[in-house]
Amino acid sequence: MHAKDVMLGKESIGNLIVKLSVPAIVGLLVQALYNLVDTIFIGRGLGEQSMLGIAGISVAFPVQILMMAIALGVGIGGSSIISRALGKKDILKAERTVANMITLVVVASIAFTALALMFLDPMLKIFGASETVLPFANEYTRYIVIGTTFFTFSAAMSNAIRAEGNTRFAMAIMVISSIANIILDPLFIFEFGMGVKGAAIATVISQVIGCIMIIYYYTSSMSRLDLIVPYMKPETGIMSETISIGMSEFVFNVVESALFLIFNQSLLLYGGDVGIAVFGIVIKVFMLTLMPIIGIKQGIQPIVGYNYGANEFARVRKTISLSNYIVTSMCIASTVIVFLVPEQIMRIFSNDAQLIDMGITALKISFLMMPFIGYQVVATALLQSLGKSKGSLIVTLSRQIIFLPPLVIILPWFFGLNGIWISFPISDFLACVVAVFITRKEIAMMRALSERN
Repeated sequence: MHAKDVMLGKESIGNLIVKLSVPAIVGLLVQALYNLVDTIFIGRGLGEQSMLGIAGISVAFPVQILMMAIALGVGIGGSSIISRALGKKDILKAERTVANMITLVVVASIAFTALALMFLDPMLKIFGASETVLPFANEYTRYIVIGTTFFTFSAAMSNAIRAEGNTRFAMAIMVISSIANIILDPLFIFEFGMGVKGAAIATVISQVIGCIMIIYYYTSSMSRLDLIVPYMKPETGIMSETISIGMSEFVFNVVESALFLIFNQSLLLYGGDVGIAVFGIVIKVFMLTLMPIIGIKQGIQPIVGYNYGANEFARVRKTISLSNYIVTSMCIASTVIVFLVPEQIMRIFSNDAQLIDMGITALKISFLMMPFIGYQVVATALLQSLGKSKGSLIVTLSRQIIFLPPLVIILPWFFGLNGIWISFPISDFLACVVAVFITRKEIAMMRALSERN
């Protein structure tokens, strides 16, 4: 029996969650930090134009989310197949899946790059770029889009590496590429005087470094799976299953990007360019606090997928139960911190009085229901790991389509700009209710199977 099989199938659940999640959390936090660093350096490096620079990066964010949709759609879908295949000792299917993931992510990335560059300015205007913000948004986004293939390849294949249980190397990829970005940012922005373009170029270079590390992983003896070039020929069964399982993650990010259209247009109406800049900061802070939760999700997916494939249903249930306690505690801690020091958080990015005042209110309201987000994330991890694509899609769409868009449109009529911030906590709570309802059936079924065995 392979060492990773012993670990995933026999080691205590608590130790496994720590062992597999902590590297993912560290890597994701560093990755979130370099996104924050882009915003901080731009906010500090453009003088009187800093607010416009931050707004430009904020408008570019939906485009980056679309790139992430490709990466996570392929990465989550493929890693689910790999985990279950390893649980069943089907090494051949796992290797074919890795190869097909590479083909799928590269082809999708090239197509996205061509389309995005062709319609870049109209797309940025749709996402809320005013005439004053558009030059900054274009300069930043153009280079980010050119690096799409590097970004999506790195993010997608890191999930495949985690599916083997090798979370430390996946963490190393994110940490090293993120540190490179943090070092290169001030060099390009200040030393070379390249402004927002410099921040984008630094980001792309750091992503290239991540890709090189992944290629090394699969061409050395580090992976238990061989990367066999003939297996990169598209296989309908594997690709369709990858897309099906990853569809909820893909749709989540696509809809998230589309929501920015609604958000930014409303923000432009009720808060102007300052409102868009504040929203960009709030989202970056939110993503930073969400990264530990996503790290737990990435850590438990190999555990759930492997043990479900091995019919160890009691271990799956214990993993989900313990994970819910952990993520809820993390969410509560994040909320407390935001409520205690909102002004200090905003001052990290800018000294603009109007931006800080608006940002304090936005942070406090947006984080009201943060404790309910953890359960949604764990529920999605469970459903994706079991291959229950419809259930994970419903959980995802409940927040992103059913609840959030109508609230963003309706609430500002009554509460103005604050109505936009209020839409977040309400939709988070309602989506949590849906997640509980969807996962209850799966957990009950595994409980019955465990008792029968």
